[in-house]
Amino acid sequence: MKIRFGKLPKEVLEKTVFKWLGAKRKDVLLWPAYGEDAAIVNVPNRRLVVACDPITGSRKLVGWLSVHINANDVAVCGAKPAWFSSCILLPEGDEKVFKSIVKQIHKAASELHVSVITGHSEVALYVSEPIIIGTMIGMLEGKKYYKTGGAKPGDKIIMTKTAAIEGTAILATDLSEMLSSRIDTSLLKRASAFYRRISVVDDALRIASTGLATAMHDPTEGGLLGGLYELAEASKTGFVVYEDAIPVARETKVLCEALNCDPLKLISSGTLIASVKGSSHERLVRALKRAGVKAAVIGEVLRKKEGRKLIRSGGAVESINSAVTDELWRILSER
Repeated sequence: MKIRFGKLPKEVLEKTVFKWLGAKRKDVLLWPAYGEDAAIVNVPNRRLVVACDPITGSRKLVGWLSVHINANDVAVCGAKPAWFSSCILLPEGDEKVFKSIVKQIHKAASELHVSVITGHSEVALYVSEPIIIGTMIGMLEGKKYYKTGGAKPGDKIIMTKTAAIEGTAILATDLSEMLSSRIDTSLLKRASAFYRRISVVDDALRIASTGLATAMHDPTEGGLLGGLYELAEASKTGFVVYEDAIPVARETKVLCEALNCDPLKLISSGTLIASVKGSSHERLVRALKRAGVKAAVIGEVLRKKEGRKLIRSGGAVESINSAVTDELWRILSER
């Protein structure tokens, strides 16, 4: 099988990673599985949540993103992020780049009340752009934990904020020179500030505290549709969502029109998707709105045999039958 840009396919993971997981320790509660972005382990009087993710698609925001993307993966399990470590790989160059990355990590971690506890940094052969691999550890707020694979047919699907938040920030920041001739400068500036919206920690912990969700997930690569596919695969379900119900910020729409890309397939950290049983979705949306978090019902979880589909604005039905290749990789590879 030819491996393309982005996350490894489910088939490759099942044939390799999921078969070779070392010792079968009894203190591991949530093992690696497709769509699951964190592990959960038992320690005396605590349950720890651990997530590990790299940042490879951004140049100027790598430090900031490395903290928040890993914190999001911990938070959607119902845990509060607490400790962070990073491995920073650099090409030869100016020390200023390294200093900028470390300052971004410090700022992001400080805002989340997270401590940077260990790590490694080096100038590495064959590295052309800075790469950061981060690990975040958090503690469950209560006894219940959430996973991607908890959705059930009949559940409503809600999302917070808007689609493609991270993609908007990355494109507006890293491609600012190219886009400045196509897009109004003030809009481009607002779009680049979307990096401030990337955390879903508060959203996730608020949802977890209600006990109303059956599953939570942080859609990253593949955008909102990629996140929904992962949730459905992990839960062994189908879904239907409606394009007209999915909030997309004006800045994102303008950016995506300029680059001819689909905002629903653009990396979407900052958005949280959750499945909610029965009529509980109305209570959850109201609770989030009272807390100042925008939330919308965008569709429903179906039985797997009913398919996984997006109803486009004009009524066309688009089937989501495989993992979604992120628009960011296409745009960057074409430059």
